[in-house]
Amino acid sequence: MSKAKTEILGPVVSDFLKYEATPLTRVAVAADAGTKAGSFVTYPLRNKKLVALTDEADGKVIVQPLNCIIECKDIFIQAKAAFQSDAVMKKEGDAYGIVYVNLPKFGASDA
Repeated sequence: MSKAKTEILGPVVSDFLKYEATPLTRVAVAADAGTKAGSFVTYPLRNKKLVALTDEADGKVIVQPLNCIIECKDIFIQAKAAFQSDAVMKKEGDAYGIVYVNLPKFGASDA
């Protein structure tokens, strides 16, 4: 009898994307090989960082560039690496209807 192998699944879209006005506006963007869901990637039309909703496949990840709510409790480390502060992150998203929830304060707004 063989031993059962336990595998842990990675994050899925619903771990990050809590609401979106429509899935029709999701876009595939270029990403480095090995980019994981929850990382921040550059959205070339705006030159702004967005959350990768999927792992990289064929050099691309899926992002939601408009009108959505992003859960941040599991991507705090990635957010700190991608943005100067939580205020900057929120401001960049706000212009496009992106709301970041459960985002701890970091950077210049730590005070």
